[in-house]
Amino acid sequence: MTRFKSLKTLWQAWTRRFDEAAAELPLIGAWFRPKWSIVIAHGDGRFTMPDGAGGEVPLSAEQLRQLGRQKRICLRLDRDLGQQRGIVLPLAARDDPAGAIALSAEQYFPFPGDDTAFAVADGVRPAGEGHGLFQVSFARRSLLQKVYEQARAAGLAPRAVDVIGTDPLAPVSIDLLSGTRAGGGNSASQLLLALSAVLLAIALVNGAFSALVLAPQAERLQAAARPGTADQALVQKKAKAAAPSVLAIWRAATHALPDSAYAQYLLYEKGHLRLAGKADDAADLVNLVEAQPLFHDTSFAAASIKDAQGKESFDLLTRVGKGRAP
Repeated sequence: MTRFKSLKTLWQAWTRRFDEAAAELPLIGAWFRPKWSIVIAHGDGRFTMPDGAGGEVPLSAEQLRQLGRQKRICLRLDRDLGQQRGIVLPLAARDDPAGAIALSAEQYFPFPGDDTAFAVADGVRPAGEGHGLFQVSFARRSLLQKVYEQARAAGLAPRAVDVIGTDPLAPVSIDLLSGTRAGGGNSASQLLLALSAVLLAIALVNGAFSALVLAPQAERLQAAARPGTADQALVQKKAKAAAPSVLAIWRAATHALPDSAYAQYLLYEKGHLRLAGKADDAADLVNLVEAQPLFHDTSFAAASIKDAQGKESFDLLTRVGKGRAP
C-alpha cells in the first residue's frame, strides 16, 4: 500500500467515525443522520416496504413510481438474493477490512471473485486476542445488477443496495454497488473541513488586507508624524540654546549683590529667578540686579524686614532673558 493510499484510508476511517459520533449527539445529531426510504426486493420480483411492526407492505406499480421521486432510496435484498456473514480478521486490518477480504475473497464467498459484490458494515466486535469480527453483506454481482435494473424499470432510483438482516429498518450504512459506505445525511467532517477552510480564507484575507492596506496607511501616518516630532525637538533645542545657562545666571546674581549682602537661596524656574537673603540696604538691590544684562523687570516678592543686627531681608523676583552674561 502506497503512502498516499494509507493516508487516504486513515482519513476515510477518521471521517467515518467522526460522522458516526456526530450523528449520536443529542438535539443536533438528527441533522447528521442519514434519512433513507427502504424498499425490499424479493427473489420473485416483488417489492415491499417495512411496516415498522416487523412485517412488510407490498408496493403497487403506482406506489413504486411515487417512491421514485424521493432522492435517497435503499434497495434492500431479501435472503434469497443476498446474505450476511461475519468474517474474522486481524485488528490491524480494521482501517481497510474490505482490502483484506478482497485478497482472499475465494475463501469467504461461494461465488467467483469477479461475480461477487460485498461491503463491510461499520463497527467491529472483539473476536479473540488481536482479532475482530466484521459484518459483511454480499451477493452475486450479476443477480444484483438484474434486481437493480428491475427496480429502475419500476421507477425507482436506488442510491444504495444492501442485504436485509434481523431488522428490516436497520440504518443504511453500506452499498453493495460500490462496495463502500452508503453515506447519506449531512457529513459533520465535511462541515468541519468547510468551516476550517472558511476561517483560513478569512485569516488570509485579513492578513493580505493588513499587509496591503493597513501597513501602508500606518507607514504614511508615521511618516506624517515624524516631521512634527523633529520640528518640536528642533524648537526645544533652539529654546535651550537661547536660554542662559545656570552657571551664567548664578554668576550674574552674585555680581549683582554687594559685599555687604549675601544670598540665602536662589530659585530658577520657568524663566524667572527668585533671590532671597540679607543686605544692609535692600532697596538698592533692585537697581543692582537690573544692572545685570540677564535680568529684567525686577521687583520685591515680599516685604523687607530689618533684624536685630540691622540687616534687612530681601526677596526679589526677576525675569531672566537674553543678554550678555558678565
